[in-house]
Amino acid sequence: MSAIKTIVLFLLIMVAEKSFAQSHKIDSLQKIIDEGNGDLNNIFALNNIAAEYARIDMAKSKSYLHSSINLSKQIKNDVTLSNAWSQMITLQMNIGKKDSAVYYLQLLKKLADGESEKIKANYNLAAGLFYKKQGNYQEAMPYMLACLDNSIAIEKSVNTTESKTSVAGQYLNIGNSYLDMGSYKSAIEYHLKGLKLFEEIGNKRGIAFCNQGIGADFNNLGQFKEALPYIARSMVLKKELNDKRGIAVAQSMFGEIYSGLGKYDSASFYFDVAIKSYHELKLLQDEAKTSVELGRIFVLKKDSEHAVKYFESARSLAVQVKDSSLLNRIDAAMAAMQSSISIQIKNEQKLQSSLKNSIEMGDKSNELINYQYLADYYTNNKQYDKALDYTLKLYHSMDSVQNKSLQLQIKQMEEQYNFEKKEKEIALLKKDQLLSQVSLQRQKAFQYGAVIFLSLLLIIGFLIINRYRVVHRAKRQIDMEKMRNDIARDLHDDIGSTLTSINILSKVALQQQENSDSILGNSMQKIKDRSSAIMESMGDIVWAINPHNDTFEKMIFRMKEFTAEILEPLNISYHFNEEGNFSNIKLDIKKRKDFYLLFKEAINNAAKYSNCKNLEVYIKKDMQDLHLKVADDGIGFNEKVVRNGNGLVNMRERAVAMNAKINIESAKGKGTVVAIDVPIT
Repeated sequence: MSAIKTIVLFLLIMVAEKSFAQSHKIDSLQKIIDEGNGDLNNIFALNNIAAEYARIDMAKSKSYLHSSINLSKQIKNDVTLSNAWSQMITLQMNIGKKDSAVYYLQLLKKLADGESEKIKANYNLAAGLFYKKQGNYQEAMPYMLACLDNSIAIEKSVNTTESKTSVAGQYLNIGNSYLDMGSYKSAIEYHLKGLKLFEEIGNKRGIAFCNQGIGADFNNLGQFKEALPYIARSMVLKKELNDKRGIAVAQSMFGEIYSGLGKYDSASFYFDVAIKSYHELKLLQDEAKTSVELGRIFVLKKDSEHAVKYFESARSLAVQVKDSSLLNRIDAAMAAMQSSISIQIKNEQKLQSSLKNSIEMGDKSNELINYQYLADYYTNNKQYDKALDYTLKLYHSMDSVQNKSLQLQIKQMEEQYNFEKKEKEIALLKKDQLLSQVSLQRQKAFQYGAVIFLSLLLIIGFLIINRYRVVHRAKRQIDMEKMRNDIARDLHDDIGSTLTSINILSKVALQQQENSDSILGNSMQKIKDRSSAIMESMGDIVWAINPHNDTFEKMIFRMKEFTAEILEPLNISYHFNEEGNFSNIKLDIKKRKDFYLLFKEAINNAAKYSNCKNLEVYIKKDMQDLHLKVADDGIGFNEKVVRNGNGLVNMRERAVAMNAKINIESAKGKGTVVAIDVPIT
C-alpha cells in the first residue's frame, strides 16, 4: 500500500510539469481555427476545442459550438452539425438551461431520422445524457444502449482511435447510469470494459473517468477504503489534464467517501471545495446536488442551522435548472429533519412523493435515500411498525452483494436474540432444579462448570496467543520486505546519482590537472562534498536499520548530535525541551527513519533559509502520540510562494507515511514553527 501512495504522491508532484499537454492541444486547435479555411478540418477543430473548454470554461465552449454550428450549416455537413448540437445539449443541461437543451434535442432528433449511423449515435448519446441529467434513468438507458450499438457498428467498419474512444465512452456512460440505478454489478462491469479500452488507446481523460466510476461503485457498495485509491488516481490524471470540472467531481467523491467513513469534518471540507468549484464554473445542477450532500453532513453533525442553509441554497439552484427530481430529493431531506406535529402530514406527503418519483424514474440511489428518510421519520414520530417496514424495504432494495451482507447481519441479530432468550429459559430451569436438589448436587454442578470454564479459557487463550504470534510474524516479515525496498530505492536515488557525479568530476579533474591547479582544486572539493553527502546518507540508513537504535532515547541523542553539528558552526543558539518518559517508546524501522529525516529537514531549512538567531526544539510524549515542534525566530516565509519546494513537500510526504499530522506556520518576519503529531502505535 505504501508503494501505491508513493507513486500517487510522485505523480502529484509531476503534475505541474505535465499540465502543458492540454494547453498545447488547445493551442494546436486554435491555430487551425485561426487559419479560417472554412473546411471540415476547421469544423473538427471547433468541435474538439469546444469539448476541451467544456471542462474548464463553459462560456468559451458555447461560443466555439455556435461557430461550428454556423459553419456546418454553410457547408451543409449534417454529421459535424449533429456533433455540435449533441455537445450543445449537454452543455445547456450542465449550466441549467433545460429549455435550450430541449430545443437543440428536437433539432437533432429530426436530423437523426436519416440513414447516418454517426448522427443516430450523436442523437442517442445526447438524449441519454439529457434524461440522465434529470435523474430519469429508466428513460435514459434505452438511448444509452442504442448509442453503444451505433458506436460498435461504426467501430467495426472504420476501426480508428476515435471510433474506439466512442465505444469506450459509451461503456462509461452506461456504467454511470447503472450506478445511479443501483445495479452495481452491471455498473462495475461496464466501467471495467471502458477502462480496458481507454487504456488500450492511451486516453488519459477516459482512464480518469473510469477510475472515478469504479471508485463510485465501491463507495455505493459501502467499501469506502477500496474506493479511495481509484478516486485518488482519477484526481491525479484530472489535475494533469487541467480538467477543472473533473477535479470538482473528484473532490465531491472524496466528500462522499469520508462521509461513509464517518469522518464528517473531512467530508465537509471536500464538499465545500467542490461547491466553490462548481459555482466558479457555473455548473448549477452539480452545485445544487453537492449542496444537498453537504446539508446531509450537517444533519449528521446535528447542525440544523447549516443544514437548512445548504438545503435552501440547493433548492434555489434546483428551481433555476428546473430539476424536479432534485427538488423532490431536497424536499424529502428537509422534511426528514422536521418533527413538529403540525407539519407531520405535509412532511410525510413530501417523503412519499419523493420516493414515488425516484421509483418511477429508476433513480435507485434516491430510492434508497428516501427509504432511509421515511424510516428515520417514522422512528422520530414513534410509528415503529412503519419504521420497520421501510427499514426492511431499504435492505431488500440494495444490491445483491450488499444485500447478502445485510441479511447476514440481520441473521446474526436474530440468532443473538434467540440465544439470549434460550439462555434465560435455561437459567430459569436451572434455578428450579437447583432449588429441588441437595447441596451435594449443586457443588458437583459448580465443579463441572468451573472445569469447563477453565478449559474454555485455556483454549481461547491458546488461540489468541497463537494468532498474535502468527500475525506479528507476518507483520514483521512485511515490514522487513518494505524496508529492503526502501533501502534499495534510497541507495539508488541518493548514492547512485552522487557516485555518477563523482565519476564525472574525477574525469574532469584528471583532464584539467595540467592546465590549472585552481580548477583541479575546485573539482576535488566537489568530490569531497559529494563523498560527504554519501557518508551522511549511508549513516542515516544504517542507523535506522540497526536494531540497537530502536529506543527513542537514542533517537533523541542522535537528534541533539545532528542539531549541534548544523547550528553551532552558524552561531545559532538552540535548546531542547523534553517532556515525558521516552524509555518505553519503540518506533518501527520505517517510522523511525521518516521521523528522523523529517526532523533533519526542519533543522536544515532553519539553518539554510531562516537567518535565525535562536531555535527551540520541543519533544513531548502523551498517552497516544509523540509531539515534535521546531520553532525559530528567523525571517519566515510565505508558504503560498514556496509551497512547491522540495523541502516542504518531502516533510509532508513523510508525515503522510507515518500517518502523522503536520502543521507548518510561518509569516514574513515572524519566524517559522513546524509541529508534528505522530501516533506511537
